[in-house]
Amino acid sequence: MVKKLTPDETAYFCEQLSLMLNAGMQLSDGIDVLCEDMDDKRMLSVCKSLLDDLNNNETLAQAMESSMVFPEYVLKMVKIGELTGELENVLGNLAEYYEERAELNRTIRSAVLHPMMLLVMMTAVIVVLIVLVIPMFGDIFSQFDSSITQSVQLTVDVAYGVGTALLIVMLVIIAVAAAIAILSNIPSFRKGLSAFLAAFPLTRRISRSFSLAKISGALMMMVSAGISPVEMMEMAADLIDDKKLKEKLLKCREKLLAGEYFADVIATAGIFPAMHARSLKIAYSSGSFEKAWRKLSDRCGEQAMESAAGIVAFIEPSIVIVLTTVIGAILLTVMIPLMNIMSVMG
Repeated sequence: MVKKLTPDETAYFCEQLSLMLNAGMQLSDGIDVLCEDMDDKRMLSVCKSLLDDLNNNETLAQAMESSMVFPEYVLKMVKIGELTGELENVLGNLAEYYEERAELNRTIRSAVLHPMMLLVMMTAVIVVLIVLVIPMFGDIFSQFDSSITQSVQLTVDVAYGVGTALLIVMLVIIAVAAAIAILSNIPSFRKGLSAFLAAFPLTRRISRSFSLAKISGALMMMVSAGISPVEMMEMAADLIDDKKLKEKLLKCREKLLAGEYFADVIATAGIFPAMHARSLKIAYSSGSFEKAWRKLSDRCGEQAMESAAGIVAFIEPSIVIVLTTVIGAILLTVMIPLMNIMSVMG
């Protein structure tokens, strides 16, 4: 299976192609120059594939489709750009859209990676605790009178058991997270995971915020490209895995096909917050809808970033509090008997 371009790579190609058109260059000439300066082997192979197809008189959309590395959404938008004569603007908007997608992905990775690093560090502490520290206390207690040793041996065993159980739990969590990270490179698994997170009560809200950021950016771009509202709803629904949100978009499409006014359909669909939906309706009445869509896209993107930052701000301290409390309790379990013995001996 051919690996699709990442959002960063997609944004790069779209930006370069847009700049070529803006400079009045033929795409084949521009891509030829791009090939000469390309160091990355994979990106170079994509450039050469596009160049070969363009030199064979294929359109840019056909060349992109033949390379099999561009997202389906890019292919659809480029075809529309070629048909409407707005290819330069479409490519520029695609570059901006995928840059935002890349930033959202980095935010998601950061929200997951930081807590996982913290778990790994805490796991290392617990390993040291049960491999070195607790056995050391056991050796110390064994040097006392047998009656004393028997009375505190249970305490040592409990501390060791709790530490081992906690270590197993943390190793399982880390293993599951690593497995998910590896399997997420498989498109079908990634799609299923996204659908699960969109339906799971604890992750539904943040998943919805990222889905809204994704489709609001796409809708803003499609509005500026002059795409019909019916096509907009259909294409936006293809971008997300949130079933409820997808159903709302497709329901909007049905209403539009039935002849309802686009602004009214969006305002009553329940896709965007009521305040933003009303702003869109007013914008369509005044003719400034493109600006309103851009503002909505920016706001949804900001909310997605804030949601991810909020999760990190909650999870990291929670992990620290829980694990340090448990580790401290384990240490106190073996230290208190030792302190009592020392006070008696004193």
